Amino acid sequence: MKNYSKFHKIHLWLGFIALALFSQAALSADPCRVNFVRETNLMVATQTVKLSFDGKQIAKVGHGKSVSIDTETGKHSIQTKVGLSLGVPNVTGFNGAKKFKSKVTLDKPEHFFKIIFKPALMGGKHHVIEIDAEEYQKMLSK
Repeated sequence: MKNYSKFHKIHLWLGFIALALFSQAALSADPCRVNFVRETNLMVATQTVKLSFDGKQIAKVGHGKSVSIDTETGKHSIQTKVGLSLGVPNVTGFNGAKKFKSKVTLDKPEHFFKIIFKPALMGGKHHVIEIDAEEYQKMLSK
């Protein structure tokens, strides 16, 4: 039988404790509803945004449209991209817009996000920004 020093035993116990805490955190994810709404913007009138959540496309979002999904609390990734479309070159992105990626932590039962276009000299992006329920409802009613 091997003779482990106190130092090794402490590291072993710390490893077990960390594993137990990580496992508990992974098992305690709560349900969460995530709501997205896209603003209307004439600069990108021909663009439909492909919205992805955790690497899977969940919707194609048109102007003034919304989409909701059910997931779990925790860390997630959100991405927007646009295929070929007509647009103002070098502002909207020649024949499209650049891909936008973001990581978010969902820690409440419900979250609200707006999809807005931010122009840039060499191609803009459709950003996803967290908002409150009141702003979400205002954008839905437009």
